[in-house]
Amino acid sequence: MKPSTKRRAGTVLKWALTAVVAFVILLPLYWIFISSITPTNELFSSPIKYIPAHPTLEHYIRMFTQMNLGQKIMNTAVITVFALIVSTVICLMGAYAFTRYQSRGLSIAYGAIVGSMLIPGIVTARPLYDLFKQFGLVDTFPGLIILYTSALIPFTMMILGNFLGEIPISLDEAAEVDGANMRQKLFMITLPLMRPAVATILIINFITCLNDLFTPLFFSQKIEVLSVAITTIPRETSYSMPWDLISTVGWIILFPIVIFILVFEKQIMEGIMAGGVKQ
Repeated sequence: MKPSTKRRAGTVLKWALTAVVAFVILLPLYWIFISSITPTNELFSSPIKYIPAHPTLEHYIRMFTQMNLGQKIMNTAVITVFALIVSTVICLMGAYAFTRYQSRGLSIAYGAIVGSMLIPGIVTARPLYDLFKQFGLVDTFPGLIILYTSALIPFTMMILGNFLGEIPISLDEAAEVDGANMRQKLFMITLPLMRPAVATILIINFITCLNDLFTPLFFSQKIEVLSVAITTIPRETSYSMPWDLISTVGWIILFPIVIFILVFEKQIMEGIMAGGVKQ
């Protein structure tokens, strides 16, 4: 077989596999979307209609007017924004200390923080609930922000730590020669070089916060967030599921995630490749 023919066959195979993977991933998203704009009486029509005959926004209007979805979105935004800011600032300073200063104690502390990712949330839920109850943090915004932040710190520390490890320490030494102090080295020398990693970790943590179901479900009753909205959808009977409303909530949760990934796909891949593997 000629080299040009082999290259052409390889290209065709690559695009064919890409099309198959894209179809498998995008079909459920498309199905959730069309289910959210299909009238209830047409949702289970036969034969299946892949394009709604009478699209409607009735389900979205019902979710915002009858189920207070706007308040859930606001609660999610407040908790997520504070958790992202606090976790990023803490991990930036912590990762700088762990990578620029070496000692046995620091290595153990770094390993403990990163290793805590392996502990399932259900294992620590009961003691954490008792602790938060003693301090009056159950079902409060500060309590949820602390829980979200603590869940984000291990992964954030790992990515930022590995990324910082690839930045030559000679840059810090040159800054010290010029009279820079610790704060100036961190915020004027190191931080500008870490923008891809910071952007990536913010995007990934944003998705993580939106997908977190266990934390608000276990530690909150009055403060409802977007991820638990699906559990508050009323059923008409005990044997039927309101798939139209479930699809609507699912698409509302998925839509900002899809937009973020489409817009920041390059930064996500560069940050993960740069910070996920040590050379």
